[in-house]
Amino acid sequence: MIHINVISSLGLVCNIAGVVMLFLYGLPSKLKGHGGSILLEEGNEEEKKRKKENEKITCKARIGLTLILIGFILQLIGVNYLP
Repeated sequence: MIHINVISSLGLVCNIAGVVMLFLYGLPSKLKGHGGSILLEEGNEEEKKRKKENEKITCKARIGLTLILIGFILQLIGVNYLP
């Protein structure tokens, strides 16, 4: 049987990892559409590059938020567990 302090400690580690991920990657700002059409092919490539990078940041931010949520739940279990 896992000791309750271990569950709380795992929750704390998950929280710290999630906060560090959010600190490093942050939450992305939404891309705003351009008012006019883009005539150069280079601009289109640049926009695709930004969208791809934005998707990576969004994924990492969601992982960080999920780790914080899992950590909170583990700590809640560790505190409220009655043997």
